[in-house]
Amino acid sequence: MIEENANNKIVKNTIILYIKLIISIAINFISARLVLKLLGVSDYGLYSVVGGIVAMLNVLGTAMIATSYRYMAVEIGKGAKGDPNRVYNTVLFVHIIIAALVFVIGETLGLYYVKHFLNVSPDKVGDAAFVLHFSLITTVFTVLSIPAHGLIIAREKFVYTSVIAIISDVLKLGLIICLMFVGGNKLRLYASLLAIIHLLTPIAYQIYCRIKDSVVVSWKFNRNVGDYREVLNFAWWILIGAFASIAKTQGAAVIINLFFGTILNAAFGLAMQIFNATSQFTTTLRQAAIPQIMKGQASGDEERSLGLVYKISKYSFLLMLLPGVPLIVCVNGVLKIWLGSPPEYTSIFIIFMLLNGMISNLAAGFDATIQATGKIRGNQIGYCIISISLVPIIYVLYKLGAPPYINVVVMCFLTLVTILFQCYIMKRVSDFNPKKYLKVTILPSVITMLAALLPLLICFQYFNSTISRTILGIVVSLVWTIIAVFMLGLSPYERNMIVSFIKNKV
Repeated sequence: MIEENANNKIVKNTIILYIKLIISIAINFISARLVLKLLGVSDYGLYSVVGGIVAMLNVLGTAMIATSYRYMAVEIGKGAKGDPNRVYNTVLFVHIIIAALVFVIGETLGLYYVKHFLNVSPDKVGDAAFVLHFSLITTVFTVLSIPAHGLIIAREKFVYTSVIAIISDVLKLGLIICLMFVGGNKLRLYASLLAIIHLLTPIAYQIYCRIKDSVVVSWKFNRNVGDYREVLNFAWWILIGAFASIAKTQGAAVIINLFFGTILNAAFGLAMQIFNATSQFTTTLRQAAIPQIMKGQASGDEERSLGLVYKISKYSFLLMLLPGVPLIVCVNGVLKIWLGSPPEYTSIFIIFMLLNGMISNLAAGFDATIQATGKIRGNQIGYCIISISLVPIIYVLYKLGAPPYINVVVMCFLTLVTILFQCYIMKRVSDFNPKKYLKVTILPSVITMLAALLPLLICFQYFNSTISRTILGIVVSLVWTIIAVFMLGLSPYERNMIVSFIKNKV
């Protein structure tokens, strides 16, 4: 009964998050087209690359997100034996220090890079510095809100986070529409007003926790040095993985800027936006399941935790097929409808980034399991070496005259290597069963992808990408993918569960 209630909670949270996701994707796709029109291709690329610099500077904050989730979820999973207030205040104090470091480094080294190394025209250096300042202010407040966000996620209060995210997206769209009718330097206006909107989310998290979890978030300085040492030791290894992840994407953006300028950065930025939107379909499912995986490990129920890992990895891959296959098949038509005249190489960036996302989803639950055990050193070192190797590899390939899209091709290969490595780590730190993983996750996922994608690529090889035919192609691709997922990706038991659910509801 307890396991059934936990599974029902995952389903409920997933539905809530998907409602939020659909609304957010619709708003963000509209916003992306308007922003490109508002700023122009060059300024859009400039904003993307400066945002990448800030993301690289915020690698400490990124590392602490996983740390906060892990410690709050594990402490809550201990029940009466846990002390969430002690953990919260320990993590909060660490975040205060990190926020200060990010701001100081950004205003010194980050500003130096913008003024002396960023590949933009001299008259745009001032704009780039302006964007950097406001991006850093937003980042500082976001870092300070991470403990509160971690507490909300550990409590699995996804309704509130979904409402806040939708409000934020609506405000962004309203801002863009208003700026369409305003004169002046639109890049600076967009950066400053967007920073103000971004500040609302961390403020809302803090208010919620003060009202709903006042005992946990009440300030009480933790004098136990050992707690800080434990959190920082864990965060250090998470930091290595976070740095590698940032380097793999934003480092690639900086290398692209170095060789090809801001126009190609715009193409890469647009591809990243589509990839991020589609990957949210699977991130949403993982978000709902990760607290259960970590709490299962904390309570000693490793069998249930690993069972969730096998299933979540498969479901994440299959869900990625639903938006991924139609976009790959009809990418040129979609870009024509969405952007009119997209920058060169945008379509090929999108195709390979979607394939990379599909591959990475085969290990959707691995990180949560490894982090819950606390034995993360080997995983983080290996992940860092594999991921960060992308930057020198593509630098050498670009020097040798490789095409601009070679970075995403290499990215796909390195993601596959990462999964093989993490299987080895999972075997070392848990009762992970490679044969069961192969049977439950890998085989149905790969068979479904081939059955869904190959026939469509053959049929649509000479497809004329007019608006009406693109819409028809998307519908046909989506229906065919759903059939392939249902018939080949799901087990007989899972199919019966879905059929029974639909019959009961209808």
